Amino acid sequence: MLSLRSFNKLLHRCLLFLTFILICFNEIIIYHVNRCSWQQIGCKIGNCTRILLIADPQLLGLTYSKTLYSGLARFDADRYLRQTFKQALAFTKPHIICFLGDLMDEGNVASPEEFKSYVKRFQQIYRTDDDPRFKLFSPYYQRVHIPGDNDIGGENGEYISNLNVHRFEEAFTQEDIFDYGENHLRFFKINRMLLDFTNPDRSNNAKHLRIGLSHAPILIGGGPLLRAILKELDPHIIFSGHWHESRIFTHPDTKVVNFYEPGVRQFDLKAIKEQQHSYLEIMVPTASYRMGKTKMGIGYAVLGNKQKCYNQKVFIFTTKREQKRKKNHNLSYTVLWLPNRFIFLLIYLFWLLFAASMLLVFRMMTRCPFRTGKRNMHYNYLSNDTSPESQHMESK
Repeated sequence: MLSLRSFNKLLHRCLLFLTFILICFNEIIIYHVNRCSWQQIGCKIGNCTRILLIADPQLLGLTYSKTLYSGLARFDADRYLRQTFKQALAFTKPHIICFLGDLMDEGNVASPEEFKSYVKRFQQIYRTDDDPRFKLFSPYYQRVHIPGDNDIGGENGEYISNLNVHRFEEAFTQEDIFDYGENHLRFFKINRMLLDFTNPDRSNNAKHLRIGLSHAPILIGGGPLLRAILKELDPHIIFSGHWHESRIFTHPDTKVVNFYEPGVRQFDLKAIKEQQHSYLEIMVPTASYRMGKTKMGIGYAVLGNKQKCYNQKVFIFTTKREQKRKKNHNLSYTVLWLPNRFIFLLIYLFWLLFAASMLLVFRMMTRCPFRTGKRNMHYNYLSNDTSPESQHMESK
């Protein structure tokens, strides 16, 4: 039978071992397990374009949160973004990475030194140059950074300074428009806060598949900006963020579909535009667990895959010859759903309370004053015994 001292050592070792297992699962294993639930999109090398869409990472800043645990919160949120991005990068091997605004939570109010530190953190989180697999599959990858209202201002009529716009463009040096490879893809940056977009080569737009990138949704808002975009850019597809939700919009019927399923949704962009005379916009959910949402995710789109395509109204089947002729117009889209970090933080809290309770109860049961007090009570009982037998023995 184990002594109390041996049992005490065994209890401490078991709690330490289980704590180590819990940390390994919550900090490493869960990201690999969660990756198994993602839906792969069939894509032959050289015959498609893979696009990774990251919306509203909103790196926590130094101004709004100054609690005792704010440093730990920033560290944990940055690590979550880094781990989920690494898994998404290895899973998709994208040709293009699009950041759809709100890269920072306090970029619009940050001092020059703070802004530089936020940019450095962002670059450390979303690094691709140290991944040899990414270089192998995507040696000529492109990045696109869209400014959001938390990056330069503009929410609810907030003033947007030229300084904020200039330093964002300087930190994330990208042209407003670019063409990608031989797939004839043309990307447009749309800034809804400034009611602006650039279109320097409008005479050749018709030769390309046109993709709009915006922080705030475009089709749902209406107004002169929407009319100008539809007239001058005439986009096949628009990707946006800002609401931290996963939705699909169509125009002009203003249809809104919540997209929280784990599967792949497919669209024939040419049929949507030419046959249905509609426009399509996909809203990407937030990638950060700090935004108060229970569903976080990273968008993953593939253009040019030869699969049967689905749009909002009908199924459209095409022959191999037709697919080859308009392969760029086939879009497959899914969301790489991310684990809910708050659940695992709560698990840490419950485990801490459980382990502390176990140690406290065991210490109360085995502490020396309790055992000494019990012996003293037994001694006092014997010393105060006044029975006739005890008195007879004392008289002798």
